[in-house]
Amino acid sequence: MAKITGKNGFVQLGSVKIAEMTEWSISGSSMETIKGGEAFGDTFVTKIASGLSDPGQVTFKGNYDPSDDTGQRAIITTMKAGLGVTNLYLYANTSTFWRVASGGEIMITKADAVNLPRNGIGTIDFAGEVSDAEMEQIGVGT
Repeated sequence: MAKITGKNGFVQLGSVKIAEMTEWSISGSSMETIKGGEAFGDTFVTKIASGLSDPGQVTFKGNYDPSDDTGQRAIITTMKAGLGVTNLYLYANTSTFWRVASGGEIMITKADAVNLPRNGIGTIDFAGEVSDAEMEQIGVGT
């Protein structure tokens, strides 16, 4: 059984590795359900899929690097411009990564969320909403 850890993971925008990222996650897709009410003495509630799915969210965070103009700053600039990205890659290792599938995009919804503790390393958080296609895994390396 293959197991994958996040030890060698990283986040990439296009061909540029975003500096200092230490963690990422994908919420996964979900299907909306419609609940039918009780009728004619029924004692159960019927749930059916509406056909509307939500491809979910991605989040990633790490150590704040104010000099990372092509990575961290590029994500911040993209969010402020209101642009979606199709070239964000979440790597588990050099041969396994996730990306938004063809026809989809990720709208960056959180960037520049910096935390500078008095006695520690500064951190930064990012988040994005996946739309029009789900995230897909490429590769199955370990």
